[in-house]
Amino acid sequence: MASDKENPARPADAGAAVSGYRHALARPSSYKIGYSLGKWVPREVLFVLADLLADATHRKNAEPARNLQANLRSAFPGWSDREIEDLSRRIFRNFARNLVDYGRFDTFTDEALDRLLPSVEHLHFLKESFAKGRGVILVTGHIGNWELGALFFARHGFKINVVTIPEGKERIDSIRGTYRMRQDIRTIVVDGSPFSSLEIVAALRRGEIVAMLVDRWEGSDGVPAKFFGADHRFPRGPFALSRATGAPILPAFILRDGSGYRGVVDPPFFMEEPEDEPGARRLSESLERMIRACPDQWYNFSPR
Repeated sequence: MASDKENPARPADAGAAVSGYRHALARPSSYKIGYSLGKWVPREVLFVLADLLADATHRKNAEPARNLQANLRSAFPGWSDREIEDLSRRIFRNFARNLVDYGRFDTFTDEALDRLLPSVEHLHFLKESFAKGRGVILVTGHIGNWELGALFFARHGFKINVVTIPEGKERIDSIRGTYRMRQDIRTIVVDGSPFSSLEIVAALRRGEIVAMLVDRWEGSDGVPAKFFGADHRFPRGPFALSRATGAPILPAFILRDGSGYRGVVDPPFFMEEPEDEPGARRLSESLERMIRACPDQWYNFSPR
C-alpha cells in the first residue's frame, strides 16, 4: 500500500468520521417517520412530538446518554452534574428536532429555505475560495444541522459532494443517499475502495466542494491536537487533500438560532507545510469555539 505522501487521499484517511454510537433516535425507523410526518404535520406539532420522543430516549438509552455526559464533563469541567444532565436532555431534544427539519427539507422552496436560514456569516470566505477554481474542502463537526448546510450550498449554486463512511445500517445509508441525490448533493462513500479517493480528488479538481465531518476519528494514524484540553486525533484526509490539490480547508457550521438557523463560515487555510499539526489545531479551535457558543447542539454520543 502506498504511503500517505504517495497517496494522500487514500480511503483510510479521506473519511472524516467514524460511525457514531447508535441510539434510538438514529435508527432507520426514526428517519422514515421524520421524513413522512415532515411533509404533512405542522412543524410546531412535530417539535412537541420530537421533544417527547427525545425525553423518552434520553431516559431509556442509558449508555449513549452516559457517553454524551462524559464528553460534556470533559469539555465543561466547571459545570455541575445537574447542569450537565439538563444540557444532555436539551441535546437529545435538539437532535430529534433536527430530524423533523431534515424531513421537511425535501418540500422546501428556495424562499422557505431563505426564511429558515436567513444569514450565513462570512459567506464571502466560501465565495472567494470557490472562485479560485481549485475546489473547497469544507469541514464541520457533529454540531448544529450539517445536512441543512449541504442543502443550502447546493441551492445556492455550489456543486457539493458529501464524504461519508458506511453507518453500519444500510437502510440509513440508502435513505440519506437518496435524499441528498434529490437535492443535487452527491455522496462519496469511503468504504475501502480506492475509487472513493479518486472521486474526492476529481471533485476538487472540477472546482467543487467536498464536505467532511472531522470531529471523530478512531484510526491509529490521526493527527494529534488538544481538544478541550485533552489529547484528540483528527483525520489526515483534509490536510493531505489540501496539500495535494491546492484546495483550501474551510470550517463551516449551521447552528440552530431560535426558530431558524444561522450559518458561520471561518477563514480558509491552506496546507503549505509538510506538518499536519497546525491544521489540526485550526480545526480544534473552530470546533471548540462553536461548541462553547452552542453546547446544546453538540451531538457526540460516542465514547471519547
